Amino acid sequence: MLKQLILCVFVATAISGCSKGGSGHKEEATLPELSRALTSWVMAKGAYPSDLNQLTNFPTLRDKQLPTAPPGKKLSIDPATRQVVFVDQ
Repeated sequence: MLKQLILCVFVATAISGCSKGGSGHKEEATLPELSRALTSWVMAKGAYPSDLNQLTNFPTLRDKQLPTAPPGKKLSIDPATRQVVFVDQ
């Protein structure tokens, strides 16, 4: 009986952990979210970040990760529009 109870608690904990993102997978930030964070970054620091991953430290993006680029593309900053975009590699 005790073994069954422990097993039930273990399974319930594992299931609830998975539904809350317990697998360690973070939601991806959108390009508009990254662009807004970039604007705030430049206003606060006066320069672009040396690595776009630094933008995920912003409070609004803290629990997010950079989006996965489509094949043949990479994330970059468009200096003309000051937006985060996907560009050809």
